[in-house]
Amino acid sequence: MFADFTSQDGDCPFLRLDFFFGLVYIYLMNYSQQLLIIKNLIPNTDVDTRMDCPFCHNTNTLTIKKNNADLMWYCFHASCSAKGKHQDEVTMQQVYETVVSKKEKGKEKAKAFTLPSSFISIHSEPKCVEYLKKNNCIKAKEKGKASFMYDVKQHRIVFLIKEKEKVRGAIGRGLNSKVYPKWYIYGDKSYPFICGEKEKAILVEDCASACAVSHLYSGVALMGTSLPDSFIPVIRKKYKEVIVALDRDATTKAFDISNKLRYYIPTKVKMLQDDLKYFNEQQIESVLQ
Repeated sequence: MFADFTSQDGDCPFLRLDFFFGLVYIYLMNYSQQLLIIKNLIPNTDVDTRMDCPFCHNTNTLTIKKNNADLMWYCFHASCSAKGKHQDEVTMQQVYETVVSKKEKGKEKAKAFTLPSSFISIHSEPKCVEYLKKNNCIKAKEKGKASFMYDVKQHRIVFLIKEKEKVRGAIGRGLNSKVYPKWYIYGDKSYPFICGEKEKAILVEDCASACAVSHLYSGVALMGTSLPDSFIPVIRKKYKEVIVALDRDATTKAFDISNKLRYYIPTKVKMLQDDLKYFNEQQIESVLQ
């Protein structure tokens, strides 16, 4: 004998389940078909477009937006059911290629940097050499690891940003408290100031600290506490290991930088009591071990 699963009104609960799962199946099939068609309508790049709907065939009613891995589509015609969201899996290689692509586009747009006529020899202003000595940069100058000039117009010592021997830009530091802003970037902002040629890089907040560590490491100046995306390919290509060395009040940002880099290169974080430009050689070696 078989059990009777019908209810008192003669309805079978299994039939209701079949109907429910049938609706789910139809929905999933509809979504999958829409996704397949939408992906074939657009290129494999970011888009934000409006077009004729291939589902209801109405004119200019379908909106499609694609940003990296996120894809969204929606038809504004009342009787059309075309809508959905989809997110592709993103590999670290795709992330890297996106960063590189943005960097290359930035390089294409960057204009060649010409030294302003106000840039003269640092020996024209005694305070320039005083600044280098006070901030442990003088050894970098004597060893030819960095190039400096004096901006007579803005009263700044200037750190030249170089890629090999090509000058990409410059960063000026005011020589007294009246100069505002204290730090000023001339020209290309997509390439970092680097001092030193070691395989281990120390990411620091400013150019002076980058020079101070250059006898032991390569110093890379972030000019702040964030890592610009355009710096990542440079760091990845040049170095085998990275230490992010920022003040303790920038702890969260230091770990954000580490998270950006650790997929490409071994990265550690060192939180400091003070900027490395105020440390002597022995202290720098001790604190960064």
